[in-house]
Amino acid sequence: MNRRQFLYAGTMTALMAGLPFRAHTEESVVHTPKGDIRGLILDNVHVFRGVPCGMPPYAGTYRLALPEPVASWKGVLDAVTFGDIPLQLDKGKPCGGGDCLRVNIWTPAPGRSRCPVMVYIPGGGSTTCNNNDVRFDGTAFASDGVVLVTLNYRVNVDGFLKIQGVPANLALRDMLFGLRWVKDNIAAFGGDPDNVTVFGQSAGATHITSLLSSPLAKGLFRRAILQSPAALAQYDAALASRVAESLLAFYGVQNSRDAVAALPPEKLLSFPAFIAAQNKKPEWCRMLGGNIALFKPWYDGKVLEKRPVDAIAEGAARDVDILAGSNEEEWRWYTVPNGAIDRLGESAVRSFTDSTGLPAGIAESYRKAGRGQTPGELFTALQSDFIFRMPANKVLESQKKAGGKAWAYSFAWKSDASNGRLRAAHSVELPFVFKTLHKNSMRVKNTVGQTPPEALAEAMHSAWVRFAVHGDPGWTPFDLKSRMTMRFDTRSAEVSDPWKTERETMILN
Repeated sequence: MNRRQFLYAGTMTALMAGLPFRAHTEESVVHTPKGDIRGLILDNVHVFRGVPCGMPPYAGTYRLALPEPVASWKGVLDAVTFGDIPLQLDKGKPCGGGDCLRVNIWTPAPGRSRCPVMVYIPGGGSTTCNNNDVRFDGTAFASDGVVLVTLNYRVNVDGFLKIQGVPANLALRDMLFGLRWVKDNIAAFGGDPDNVTVFGQSAGATHITSLLSSPLAKGLFRRAILQSPAALAQYDAALASRVAESLLAFYGVQNSRDAVAALPPEKLLSFPAFIAAQNKKPEWCRMLGGNIALFKPWYDGKVLEKRPVDAIAEGAARDVDILAGSNEEEWRWYTVPNGAIDRLGESAVRSFTDSTGLPAGIAESYRKAGRGQTPGELFTALQSDFIFRMPANKVLESQKKAGGKAWAYSFAWKSDASNGRLRAAHSVELPFVFKTLHKNSMRVKNTVGQTPPEALAEAMHSAWVRFAVHGDPGWTPFDLKSRMTMRFDTRSAEVSDPWKTERETMILN
């Protein structure tokens, strides 16, 4: 774009970000190994949106293939607007799927050298991914001296399905590719390539568990923060094949790269109907071990050699500092806004214990422990711990068994969203970590409610920054005896083994 267009785009970008109007938009130019990039200076932070890393992964020979780096360019490339997002559903309709292997960068100043770097991997249940989400704005991190990067990865079929003739675990390959790009390029933006902290939430944290165990990730990051990881959500090769064959039979196509690539987006993204039908079958849920998310990484022998928590216990991440935790009422995100918590009956609890193989009396144990009274409340509490809390605990235990460093946290603040019933649900902590509480976004408002405490945002955000800078968030490290945990709330404090009852009741292999 010409300079007039650039200045206009910069002004509009500032206004959309909620920043004050400036008659003269400031620009920032960096020199990368591929070419020059021009971004904006907003609120004293240098912002680069949609910086190209990989070739468009849904086009031609790049489809269902390993990510390929972009070619060098001449002149100055403008990085003012966000790039595309991966192919996914939005309100039931296909969206994204363009030039999505791009990163967004917020930096204190490209001229400064060796600032710590934090790379955020978004969640989305492995079906969606959006590194442009307003909740992940990196201004607060850059204001505190950290270079913040958000990246994308292919999701759903393209990212995770085991397809004949297609490289395994393309989603993880995209993450590795993005982290290598950071390693090679972040110095141009003022970042220290030898001090990188990777962090993510939900599926993002789940996949960081895989990265911690992967031999291909060695040297790409020094620290990792896992927010609500479903850390046991992976397939072995045989189960990945069975899942793929079932979904491809639903599509009515052969298991081949060409057949899948030829599916129109509307057909490719019709998998929710398949999931809804399969999840009604007890044998299917038992086969998936109770975690009925369809798209998961699988042990391919190269990206993933074995179950990640087992590899971590054997020392795969011994040299990486780990901070991990979850929210105290995770599953309320899935049962409160839609009212399901009031409709679920005893059959839902029985289906849970049947598919997971947990004792039939576990719901009564939870009731006696004060985790709920109605079937919907008990089901929600059980799912919270089975999918998120206990797997996060498993990562911490595995790291300590290997002699590595680890810290634990638990997010306890109760949001008044959904008529005061959302409480400490899944993803509520995100605007606190990024200090984006007051962004003009329904995603934020529907999460944190009307009166989110600024002091809690300062406490969590500062802890994440301290961890990235010093490798210590500011409380007692986790061990297998006292299990010290920072409990984030209106008044945050360290507690010892806060989930002892649940940990001893819900024993996961």
